Amino acid sequence: MEQAPKFSPTLLRETAEIALTEIKRFIEPRLAADLSLRRVSAPVYMPVSSGLNGPGPAVAFDLVGSHDRMEVVTGLDRWLRRQLERYDIAPGFGVFTVMNALRPEIAETATTSPHVAAWAWQQVREFDAGTSVLKELKGAAGAVYEIMRDAEKMLCEKFPHMTHTLPETLVTIGESEITAGQPSGELARSEYEYVKKHQRAAYFVVNDSAVDGETPSGRILVWNEVARCQLELAEILLYEPGADAPVASVGGNIWRDRLAMQLFHRDSILK
Repeated sequence: MEQAPKFSPTLLRETAEIALTEIKRFIEPRLAADLSLRRVSAPVYMPVSSGLNGPGPAVAFDLVGSHDRMEVVTGLDRWLRRQLERYDIAPGFGVFTVMNALRPEIAETATTSPHVAAWAWQQVREFDAGTSVLKELKGAAGAVYEIMRDAEKMLCEKFPHMTHTLPETLVTIGESEITAGQPSGELARSEYEYVKKHQRAAYFVVNDSAVDGETPSGRILVWNEVARCQLELAEILLYEPGADAPVASVGGNIWRDRLAMQLFHRDSILK
């Protein structure tokens, strides 16, 4: 088995909060510059009738003075795609926002929380019959992972006692390859075994067995030696023109708290 990278002691809580602020200051302008995105303000809730929330069940409530029933944001992919149309964004450009969502179906564990904080983004793309779905996903994943790696380099410069945790190489692999040969065939367990065994790389795990109509997607996974588990740091999805927006786009989410957990050498997310 390959040796895991060495981890330095956990940052103090106060230092971790300062470091998290530094990450925010670094990642947001890099998203704007590297992916040609403009920042938009994210809603905290939206009308149930909009159909732009998701995924998962949402906390709903009646808003005083409104006839519409509202629901707390659970995800902003469809809402951001609507902004692409609203601002008439050209191909190669897009939007991003800072999302604070509430997903009541998610348990509070060391690596998950009902409160989901992320940098959510969408970029307009032009697809034709010759477009490679895998190439589009890999290109976006590579750009996002480079931003995360550079954020870690910045932290290590500002906090010299920290060490690097993100592998230099991002390897693209299909879900079918990860589950092949695993006795259970269960994806989460197979990912755990695979990433644990091959710790010297990060993995962009692509849903290569998606059925017709399912959104092509992939997730960036790394091994966290402190928590002894794989961590999903980001997801990338490819959207065809639809009811939410008449344009094709690539986008996704960078999970803020899991990224901080990895970079700060923690065994749990900040709460």
